[in-house]
Amino acid sequence: MKHFITIASIFAFSFSAKAQVSGKHMGSTGVGGDLSIQNSDGKMIPIGAQADTKGSPLFLEQWVNGTVNLKNGSKFNDSALNYSLYEDKLYFKRDNQFFIVAGIINDFYLASAEDNKAQNLYHFVSGYPASAATNENTFFQLLCDGSRYQLLKWQHKKIREIYNYGGVNESEYVSQEAYFVFEKAAHKMWSLGNKTNAPQIKNTLPIDESIWKAYLENHAANSKGEQALIDFVQFLNK
Repeated sequence: MKHFITIASIFAFSFSAKAQVSGKHMGSTGVGGDLSIQNSDGKMIPIGAQADTKGSPLFLEQWVNGTVNLKNGSKFNDSALNYSLYEDKLYFKRDNQFFIVAGIINDFYLASAEDNKAQNLYHFVSGYPASAATNENTFFQLLCDGSRYQLLKWQHKKIREIYNYGGVNESEYVSQEAYFVFEKAAHKMWSLGNKTNAPQIKNTLPIDESIWKAYLENHAANSKGEQALIDFVQFLNK
């Protein structure tokens, strides 16, 4: 209960100071769906997309255990967290009401839906240099960390309109993703695009050919997929 009061207090302060709303959330179809807040005059202010949008804006299908680390050093644990890829915001849930975890978040961990008792399975971090599609407040999933490089995954959901000739138009959430390598010493982001293969890293970073050949001696049969990206970055960090 202590953690809930602290998070809720931050939430209430953020909205009362900036938007002058009561903090009451209406609707229960999901974050980014039929979600709204009520201002001091009783007028409903919609947040996110329409309720009938197909799919989910959330990172996980279930609300899970997690840990939130704020930039001021505070740390919170909660049993019902989820991350909206549509709004790039972290939410917690109480009695089918959804609240934004306000405050400046440094990083957060989410357990998997299959093992809700586990921790640190999904790690999201912000504070990286801006790119064409991201800024320093954008959260990236940290897939691999080492002394030289980090492998990052950017994920986002947008709404795509579906036009049916002679019928009712519909909308759905569509996923986007891209991979980056963060070089610690140079404080530089290297964009890999959405290709999940080890040669994409080799062709993007200034890597000596001898290093690539040494990697292929034991990984030639597994050069594609997200795991291949992780394996190669781990190899570069050795």
